[in-house]
Amino acid sequence: MGAKRVLVIDDLEANRYILRKIVADGSQYQVLEAATGAEGLELILQGVDVVILDINLPDMTGFELIQKAERRLGPKRLPAIINISATFVSGKDKATGLNVGARAYLTHPINPDELIATIGSLMKSNTRLQRVERQRDWAEARTEQIGKEKIMLERFMRSFSHDLRSPLAAATMATGLMLRSPTRRTDELLKIVEDNLRRVDSMVANLLDISHVSIGGGIKLSGERIDLAAWMQDSIGTLGLQVSNPLALELEGALGEVVWDTTAFLRILENLVGNAAKHGVAQQPIRIALARAGESIRLNVSNAGSFPAEVLSNLATPYFISTRSETKGWGLGLPIVKALCESFGGAVGFRNEEHRAVVEIELPAQLA
Repeated sequence: MGAKRVLVIDDLEANRYILRKIVADGSQYQVLEAATGAEGLELILQGVDVVILDINLPDMTGFELIQKAERRLGPKRLPAIINISATFVSGKDKATGLNVGARAYLTHPINPDELIATIGSLMKSNTRLQRVERQRDWAEARTEQIGKEKIMLERFMRSFSHDLRSPLAAATMATGLMLRSPTRRTDELLKIVEDNLRRVDSMVANLLDISHVSIGGGIKLSGERIDLAAWMQDSIGTLGLQVSNPLALELEGALGEVVWDTTAFLRILENLVGNAAKHGVAQQPIRIALARAGESIRLNVSNAGSFPAEVLSNLATPYFISTRSETKGWGLGLPIVKALCESFGGAVGFRNEEHRAVVEIELPAQLA
């Protein structure tokens, strides 16, 4: 029987060298190395027994790599995986790792004896008792996650029932007035009906999009060629009528033309501006900066205030509503932004910077 194959995936050459020396020194293991998630995935698909995996890789997280490997191989063929972190591993990280297939965790600096013992233990871990323990750990982590999702969905349903009834009630009342007294059929009442039905349509569209994304689909986009600077100025002028905060638009350099789905990009802007107005400081300017670097467009939207530290990592989680939030919402605005940006082929990030809450988006100038 050939030597057991141990794969080390870490973008730092020094870490790979240390791990290779520990595993290969006087042992029966053959050590393979990869510096990126993509390289590691190819080696996993070729067949290895144990993977020592850094959870922070340049092209994907360790958790994402495990999920990709499991989709290609199936859970029964997934090798034993040891997650490695340069910092303290939180309970949340462990639960995430267990959910996606990790079997053990170690932190730098690595103790050689502990690493060798862990590898040896994993090589022998196909006993019934250990399988039951792994299933129990997975079940506990999953139960905790389901509990959190249940709380989020309950908050969402309360907000949903309230927010959907309000525009429907307004449209129904306006329609009733016009039916009872045709002489009262004014442009103002018709505008009330139209605006509130548009609100309902937007709510349903957001809900359908998130549901589609959650089951593995994307949001289909259709590109059209536009002059970006002119389009932004018109759109921000319209958005400025919908919020009380002044909107400060900064167009940096020549933006030129883009091929975008303007309806989808307007939804991104509406959600970001609406979120900034809802959670930021009243009457303080919302800054909207747009710049171009080659075939990449960067949009930066910021408002006075900050994202609470305990919810910053959950801002793009569907139905997540902060317990510290004083305003009602569905918890869908920023997840919709994230899903739309990814459908464009771009990415979105959230951060606090100099007493401002910042959302930064990078999109390709042309839809694929």
